[in-house]
Amino acid sequence: MKSTYLTNLLLLAIAILLLWLMTNSRQPQHAGSLADSFSSESINHIAIHRPDQQDIVLHYEEQWQLVQPINARANQTRINLLLNLLKQPIQQTIPVTDSTNLADFGLRPPTVSVQFNQHNIAFGDTEPLTGYRYIAHQHTLYLLDDDTSPLLTASAGSFIDNRLLPQEKQIKALHLPALLTQAGQQSNKLSLYQHDGSWKTEAGSRSQDALQQLVQSWQHAYAMQVVIAPGAVPADNPAQVRIEYTDQSQSRFFVTRSDSNLILFDPELALQYVFPVTMYDTLFWLND
Repeated sequence: MKSTYLTNLLLLAIAILLLWLMTNSRQPQHAGSLADSFSSESINHIAIHRPDQQDIVLHYEEQWQLVQPINARANQTRINLLLNLLKQPIQQTIPVTDSTNLADFGLRPPTVSVQFNQHNIAFGDTEPLTGYRYIAHQHTLYLLDDDTSPLLTASAGSFIDNRLLPQEKQIKALHLPALLTQAGQQSNKLSLYQHDGSWKTEAGSRSQDALQQLVQSWQHAYAMQVVIAPGAVPADNPAQVRIEYTDQSQSRFFVTRSDSNLILFDPELALQYVFPVTMYDTLFWLND
């Protein structure tokens, strides 16, 4: 009887051990993240290298700025997505030795590489079973979940801030051209300026709420797409918008419209800010 009892206890112990081993083997064995090697908070320079394409270079001083192929405010959301790669849990680590054939991992040559400060990270193929991406850094391959590589193959314009106006600048005066509204109504030239804490216009007394709403529409205008267009030449005598800021600087934009889009072209930066055509009346028509 005692022998049977001990045998059952032994079998139970073995079953518990096997269950623990099976459960433990199913848990992902993370080896930290790339941020363990270098902190994402210390990054102030990012360069994206793509075969047969011009590099995209971003730099941080007081804010992130695209510095190549042009100089423009950077899209902070895209920057955060790039930096998030460094925090992704590493699923597997593979040391690179003299016998490692990098071509087997899609890393000779890499599809794209990103330099964070002095640290270069190369992107290879995905592992067929898990879908994790092979990433090479120094003399090690890493497998990790990658949602960054689609961003790296996008146009340089996708890294530009979609805000039409710099967030830190405040409008002091707004000068709008005469245009036809979507309904075919003719609007007059309109100049708004701030005086004694209120918005005024040369067109006589207008609703303060309507003036404020129009200014705020420009202050917070957010394009659905930004296109680098150095060869874009506006038509003769294009309609122009001129904006004066409280810091005495100015912006101006040329206005064009199609059936589906409103385009505001910044001639200084050679950028086209593309809005849905529904924004046309919002930005150019005073509803009071």
